Amino acid sequence: MKENNAEQSVSHGDTTREIDATVVLAGVLHQQRENPIASEHPEQAQKKEFSERYRFICDFGAGGVGKVGKARDLVFDRVVAVKCLNETFRDNAEAIRSFVEECRLNAKLDHPSIVPVYDLGKDADGHWKVAMKFISGSSLKRFINTVRVTYDRKKVNAAQERHALISRLEYFLKICAVVEYCHSLKIVHGDIKPENILMGNFGEVYLMDWGCARTFGTVPECLSGTPNYLPPEFLENKIVTPLVDVYSLGMLLFEMTTLRRGDSCCSAAPEDSTTSCDVHDEQSYRHYLPDLRIAPRIKAVIQKAVNPDPAGRYPSVAALAADVRHFIYDEEVSAAPDNLFQKFFRLIYRNRIKSILITGLLFALLCGELFYSYYRANRDNELRAVNTMRRLRLQGYTDILATAVGRNLLQTQAQLLIFADNLIEDVQECASGATPYPDAKFYDNRDYEKAETSPPGMLNSPLYPKPVSLAYMTRLLPDSPSEVPQLLPDAKQFVQICSKVAGYDLGSSDINETRFLGRRILDPSTMIQRLFVLWANGVRYSYPGTCEDPDSDAFKRRWSSGADLKGHRKIIWSAPYKASQDALRITCRYPMYGRDGRFLGVAGLELRLERLLDPLIRAHDADSIHELYLLDREGCVVTVRNGKLILLGETPANGLPAAGEVRALADTLAAGNMEQFERHVGGKNYFASGYRIRTTDAVLIQMIEENAMAHHDHRDITL
Repeated sequence: MKENNAEQSVSHGDTTREIDATVVLAGVLHQQRENPIASEHPEQAQKKEFSERYRFICDFGAGGVGKVGKARDLVFDRVVAVKCLNETFRDNAEAIRSFVEECRLNAKLDHPSIVPVYDLGKDADGHWKVAMKFISGSSLKRFINTVRVTYDRKKVNAAQERHALISRLEYFLKICAVVEYCHSLKIVHGDIKPENILMGNFGEVYLMDWGCARTFGTVPECLSGTPNYLPPEFLENKIVTPLVDVYSLGMLLFEMTTLRRGDSCCSAAPEDSTTSCDVHDEQSYRHYLPDLRIAPRIKAVIQKAVNPDPAGRYPSVAALAADVRHFIYDEEVSAAPDNLFQKFFRLIYRNRIKSILITGLLFALLCGELFYSYYRANRDNELRAVNTMRRLRLQGYTDILATAVGRNLLQTQAQLLIFADNLIEDVQECASGATPYPDAKFYDNRDYEKAETSPPGMLNSPLYPKPVSLAYMTRLLPDSPSEVPQLLPDAKQFVQICSKVAGYDLGSSDINETRFLGRRILDPSTMIQRLFVLWANGVRYSYPGTCEDPDSDAFKRRWSSGADLKGHRKIIWSAPYKASQDALRITCRYPMYGRDGRFLGVAGLELRLERLLDPLIRAHDADSIHELYLLDREGCVVTVRNGKLILLGETPANGLPAAGEVRALADTLAAGNMEQFERHVGGKNYFASGYRIRTTDAVLIQMIEENAMAHHDHRDITL
């Protein structure tokens, strides 16, 4: 009734001093009549003194030194517990100091099983008070008494008591957890007993009364704590150690297990002689109800925890809690180790269902071994057949791509031979007629540098860095006059021959790309980038006509070898190189000889490598799980990534392997006559297949990761 009156008095208090928390969170001002206390402004609430903030409701409990009451926190509108010294100790300086130190220590401890401290201050009379969280529940002592009353009213069998004991031990483990937390901070509680343990209505457990708490190794001036729960060595030397709490927890475990009050051999007379017993007496380890039996293993745990000799006691609370937990889960406890016989039967008992299943499984295995062996043999044969088909599909995929690339190479070589034959025929014709061409027009490289000197009709194309002419070639004179005798007496005859290049038909019956007339060479789908001629006297011509940078890498690579082909009778391919705009180019050259065997010069084609290797690019775009590498006879490696050709370097970069790694794969393929093999690369297992392109003696290598190989169906491709 007092509490209701107090709550009503709070609810009809000042309506202008506080703001409801929901206003701050939701941004909506509630009507003040719904919560009069919440109308106070936060700044005004912060100015409240202790006596103004907490409004007394009623007394809740009292002890020998202090008492606890209930009050309402006017700031947060909640019920709190307020603890203070009783009238006897209110003016005692030593008691006040101990009270304040206990409150500060309690406030420093942060654990779910320690009641949090909200505030510390003085009331209107100047007496110290502390506001704490109000716990709705009862003490462990009252809980044990309630269990005993229940057992008196209702008969309990051994199975029911076993379940009830496990529930009580779960509470005990929570107490051990908070004590273990205090020990981690070098603090010993010193007064663990049922009266100082509060049990909430929702299974929570709180350890109360920190007035006897001390740090490790200290020696208090006077004895503190309850002697009945203190170990003998502490009663003698008063040295605070963690073993003090271990002993107290052992006494507590005795009471929670037997539901009887335990007495130490060094304590005074028991409070209740009808239920008290000496924990050091072997006969005392019996249940409150005579018909119920205490398990030997939990009895051993209690005896070890309350051992009068500190050396025989648990070294820590964690060790005690571990043994209690093992008892709950029917496991071996350190206080009563199992022998081999017990270990075996404990294992069988704990796994009795598994034992039955294992016996049946062994019988089933014996009966099914023959069937499994037969099934495994068939399965292995199926897997071998599937893997063989996958390898054949992978090799077929490689063969198709290599054949498509080889077809482009053959097409290019046929065009080069037609180009060279036309030049040789024109040279022979001019040589037999010996007719000069006075009107022949030629443009040197420097003529293309300026618009006024370049030929008319210059065109711009993204395929060439500078404007080009489709009607004329570019002439480049040698750095020094050549002493090589020429078949044609007049240099203009060479100009006349080279001017016919734009009209050459480089087609054949089975090649779609038949002509290079007009703007066709400017088509991005055309493989040929330019045609060039290096005559024996050192004069060079290239088509289409354009200005070239003699210092560029592409220029040097194109004209690097020419005269050194004298004496050769076959087509020579260069290594890939970068031209303008990072495009990759490659050249093929063919030496020309007259009817009399005289060396006339070298005819060549500069090719767009992305068009030449278009089958690889299209295949990678359609099925990017395959890694493709083309290795030429000079050791250069080209791969495909994101629809582009990339020339590999000698060091790994951007997730690409080094050229040396690909060359090692090619050596392995060559040693095995192009047979597929597996290789561990970058932490993964790969399948590698290869195909040698005879046209240029290049090797196409295809790699696929093992997991992808097992779950990937290679697409049929048509190139």
